[in-house]
Amino acid sequence: MQRELDSLQETDYQRVASRIRALANAPRPPGCEKLYDDIYRIRVGDIRIIYLIDEGSKRIEAGGIRRRSERTYKGIEGLFR
Repeated sequence: MQRELDSLQETDYQRVASRIRALANAPRPPGCEKLYDDIYRIRVGDIRIIYLIDEGSKRIEAGGIRRRSERTYKGIEGLFR
């Protein structure tokens, strides 16, 4: 995931990093969508942040930062294993 974050342009990087930090206080912000089990996504323009909410350990794990395409959500179950 760090490689995906580093590949963003500076303005996109700042917007995405800000949204990821905000997840600590609001793990299910308005506009989030549940994708699979405890895996959610939020939109930042045409970029999707895919993350896991672990209620048991009160932890959020970002698994992917991807531009929207037909392959954006392929294999999301495997991101957190």
